Amino acid sequence: MASLGPETAAELAVKADFGRTILTVFQELYEEKWDQARWSAAVARFKAAHDPALVQRFWARAKLPAWDALEAQFRKGPPRFLRPGWQSPLLGTRVDLRWLDAGPFEHVRGSMDGWRDARVLIIEFWATWCRPCLAVFRDLTALARTRPEIKIVAFNAEGIFTHAPIDVAAVKRFVARRDDMDYPIYIDTHRVAVNSIFQPGQNLSIPLAYIITPRDGVVRWVGNPEEMAAPLERALGAA
Repeated sequence: MASLGPETAAELAVKADFGRTILTVFQELYEEKWDQARWSAAVARFKAAHDPALVQRFWARAKLPAWDALEAQFRKGPPRFLRPGWQSPLLGTRVDLRWLDAGPFEHVRGSMDGWRDARVLIIEFWATWCRPCLAVFRDLTALARTRPEIKIVAFNAEGIFTHAPIDVAAVKRFVARRDDMDYPIYIDTHRVAVNSIFQPGQNLSIPLAYIITPRDGVVRWVGNPEEMAAPLERALGAA
């Protein structure tokens, strides 16, 4: 909140203590690992250690919920796909990719023609409101321009989590203004791509890339495109 002004040294101390004794400890103790006595003791110690006014200012800056709601969040834990060791159920399986040709999709830029002949296919999901998505545009463009054996097909899915209708014109204006999106881009207006591979993959975050070998339809890797350099080379070796 702007009205709070700069963080003071005392506020920074409250934030550091919260991170050290609450966040770091209890973000790993969800579900069957939950320790209610340990939580209650930690919360009591934290409250006793700090001026309530400073805690309130930290709470407002961090936009944290009330203590009981925060406890419920920690107890529940992160989504399955964010937990250590989790893998998409599609990893290593053969998937039916005929939906790529069937659509319908709203065309924005480039063409997916020839995807069946590529050694490796990258299917990527993004949205204009997704700030981490912006970081991968240039990398995808570099791949598209320098690696003809790789086919990239990117799907904009503005309402991927909300099911809200997509403003097609706004998405097209967004792409037209950028010089770092030189690869095939389509808008998934009818949620064909979302329903065919994003939802079954269960890695419900974006940006998200699927690395697939078209010759056999095997999903070789699923994850954030910023982390796909090594998996991509492995997939090319298997193609």
